[in-house]
Amino acid sequence: MIRLDQEVVFDSSGVSIHASLRLPDSDTAAVPGVLIVAGSGPVDRNGSVGVPGTPTEIHMDLYRWISDLLAARGIASIRYDKITSGATGIGSYSEDPAKLVAQSFDKIFVDPARAALAYLAEQPGVDPQKLLVLGHSEGGLIAMLLASADASGPAPAGLILAEPSYARLLDVVSRQLAEQIALASISSADKAALTAWADTGIAEIRNSPDLSQASTLAPALAEAEGEAVHGEEALQWQQTVQSIVFGRMRNELIKSEDALIPINLAAELNLAVLITAGTKDFNTPALPGGLPGSGVSALADAIPQGLGTYVEIPNMTHILRDIGEADPMQLPLPQQIEHPYSSQFEETLGSFMAHWIS
Repeated sequence: MIRLDQEVVFDSSGVSIHASLRLPDSDTAAVPGVLIVAGSGPVDRNGSVGVPGTPTEIHMDLYRWISDLLAARGIASIRYDKITSGATGIGSYSEDPAKLVAQSFDKIFVDPARAALAYLAEQPGVDPQKLLVLGHSEGGLIAMLLASADASGPAPAGLILAEPSYARLLDVVSRQLAEQIALASISSADKAALTAWADTGIAEIRNSPDLSQASTLAPALAEAEGEAVHGEEALQWQQTVQSIVFGRMRNELIKSEDALIPINLAAELNLAVLITAGTKDFNTPALPGGLPGSGVSALADAIPQGLGTYVEIPNMTHILRDIGEADPMQLPLPQQIEHPYSSQFEETLGSFMAHWIS
C-alpha cells in the first residue's frame, strides 16, 4: 500500500522546493518510484494554474491523478512545485526577481528535477534501480535531460513523455505568432512585416551575447512621413510582438531553453521510453498540420529502435482529458476539466509500468 501525500521540502541551489511525496507504508520490499515533472508556465505540483482564490484559478489536477494511478499499482511518487509555482514561488529570487530570468534553464528548472529524483531515490521503501521520470509537455524535455548520458544524479530506468515538447521553444513561439497574425484582419503587407520582425527578433535573441541590452531593431510598422496610417488592430499586434519577442522572451532563461533541441535529445536516449500523443491535443500535436517530420510523432521516431513505445490516444487533449467528439479549439480549460481523464492513457501508463512491478 502507498500512503497519502506527505508534504516535504528539499533544496535546489539555495531555493526551498515544496513537494508531495507518496511512499509505501512498509519498507520491507522496495517499490518503483516515479518523479512527475509539470509542464511549462506557473503550473503547480497538481496541475493548477492561475492566482489562488480568484476566477483565474483552474484546478486541472492531472498530476495528482497520475499519482493516484501509480499509488493504486503500489508505486511511490514525488511531484513538486517548480520555481515560479505553488508554495515554492520564486524562492530566494523574491529579493530581486530580475535575477531569475538571468539564470539558465538548467539551474531554474532542471536542477530542481534532479534534486527531486535524488530525494526520491533516498527514501525508504523505494528501489533506486527502478526510478522513472514522467514529464508532461515541457516536463518531457526535462525528463530527457535527466536521462542524458552526461546527466548527474540518479539514473532513471525509464521515461514517460506525456504530450511532450517536440520543437525548440522559440520555433514554437515563431509558429504560433505567425499563425495568429495570419488570422488577423490587417493588410497582407502588415502581416508580412510583423512576422518578419518577430523572426528577426528571435534570431537576435539566439545570437546576441548580451540580452540585458535593449534591441535596436526598428518596429515593424514604423511610419515614414507620408505613409498611410496603420489600422488599430495592426498596431495592437505590433504591441503584442513587442511584449513577447522583445520583452518577456528576451532573457538568458529563455535563450538557454531554446538552445535545447528535443529531437536530438530523443536520439541519444538509451532506456525504455513511453510517448503519448492525444489526437485532440493542439498544444503538442502528434502531426501538426499533417506535416511529416514534425510533432510528437517525429520525436518518437527519433528514439533509437526498440526503446520507444509510441501511443496515439483518441480524443485526448493536452491535459489528458477525453473530450469525445468535441472540438478542443472550442473548449477552454474550464470546460475541458469537466470531461473525464482518458481511460486509455490510464491503461497505457499501467501497461508500461508493469515492467517495473515485481
